Amino acid sequence: MISNRGICLFILLSAGCFISSVYLVLQIFDFRVSFSEIEKLNKNEENLSFQANFLLSEVEHYRNQLTIRKIATESLGMSPPLKKLQVFIYLKEKEL
Repeated sequence: MISNRGICLFILLSAGCFISSVYLVLQIFDFRVSFSEIEKLNKNEENLSFQANFLLSEVEHYRNQLTIRKIATESLGMSPPLKKLQVFIYLKEKEL
């Protein structure tokens, strides 16, 4: 009777150890998969951050007045008005 209980207890403990070891292996696998996905996302974030900084510097370049003037004169063919074509509007102090 005691040997049957001992054998039954041994089988139950062995099955419990086997199931917990399989569960541990599955958790390690999930951890590694999640870690690799996090690394991919970090690389993607780094790449997007670099592109965003590049675009911001490009926007700052085009906001520069000298660049705007250069593009307007070279690409669009614009030129400042001649002195005789300039129109000045003077407002009285009451209108301000």
